Amino acid sequence: MPSALVYILIITKYGKKKAVANKLLRFKEIEDIHELYGQYDIIIKISAPDLRKLEDFIQNNIRTMKDIEGTETLVVSDIPSK
Repeated sequence: MPSALVYILIITKYGKKKAVANKLLRFKEIEDIHELYGQYDIIIKISAPDLRKLEDFIQNNIRTMKDIEGTETLVVSDIPSK
C-alpha cells in the first residue's frame, strides 16, 4: 500500500462534470476517475509517497480548478487482505 491513499468526492459546477473529468485525466497522480450520479459528480483515487506530497497535490491542482465547487477527501486508513 502506498504511504498515502485517498479518495476525493468532487462537486462540479452545473454542466461541467465532463470537462472537469477530462482535465483530471492529465494528472499521473490520479489512479482512477469515475463520474457519479447523486450528491457528488466525480470520485477520484490518488496515491502519493506521503501525506505532505498528497496535500500539496490536492491544494495546488484539484482545489484550484475553477469548475470545482467542493470536495470531500477520504483518507484510507487500512486495506484489509483476505
